[in-house]
Amino acid sequence: MSNYIVAIPARYASTRLPGKPLADINGVPMIRRVCEQALRSKAQQIVACVDDERVSAVLEGIAATVCMTSKECKCGTDRIAEMIKLRQISEDTIVVNVQGDEPLINPQHIDQVAELLVSSGCDMATLCSKIDNIQDVFDPNCVKVVFDKQGRALYFSRAPIPFERGNFDKGAKTESLQFPHYHHIGIYAYKAGTVLKYTSMAQPEIERCESLEQLRLMYNGMSIAVGVTETPPETGVDTQADLMRVNAILKHQE
Repeated sequence: MSNYIVAIPARYASTRLPGKPLADINGVPMIRRVCEQALRSKAQQIVACVDDERVSAVLEGIAATVCMTSKECKCGTDRIAEMIKLRQISEDTIVVNVQGDEPLINPQHIDQVAELLVSSGCDMATLCSKIDNIQDVFDPNCVKVVFDKQGRALYFSRAPIPFERGNFDKGAKTESLQFPHYHHIGIYAYKAGTVLKYTSMAQPEIERCESLEQLRLMYNGMSIAVGVTETPPETGVDTQADLMRVNAILKHQE
């Protein structure tokens, strides 16, 4: 499947890591590294949605389209919505949202989530991987997801879900997991029209409570397909420590 586009939102003024899109990833600016990984997928077009000319400049010479968006965008989804309007993208176009701070994004995951959107018939598709340690279950930075027998999301949370009654009473000191738990991977596929609907919806209390954008769609009765991958990606780059870890991984690989 190749009839979809990849949108990569990137904000220059990151709070925790200023100038993050230009952070050095083993000799390559991060945003360029993300685009190069996305170009290895089957997508027909890669669009970097950026807000600073310095970010645009480092993308010269690669087969990615650059769309300048407003510095006022509140989140990556808003930035993609602005790109859709500026480029007059058809509402039926499938868009895969790849975060601009995921330099180790797996191109196969990009293809997988696009294909899942089509095969499931849901409003949105995303991925997850099985959690194999208790610490992640109790880590609020590790977003968990539970889904039904058809692979449709029931809920996303920073809390340990499902809660193992009688086992989790001890918190993270519990010795082992008794049931499957899944870590949500932040890659999304949806039609351009869904993105525009999303940005027109009011932010519900549950989204503000968990600080998870996908809950806005669920709150408004929209469906999310969840695919499981056995090859979970490495963590994205939010801090200087993350940057150092990613560079160490790439140095070892390359």
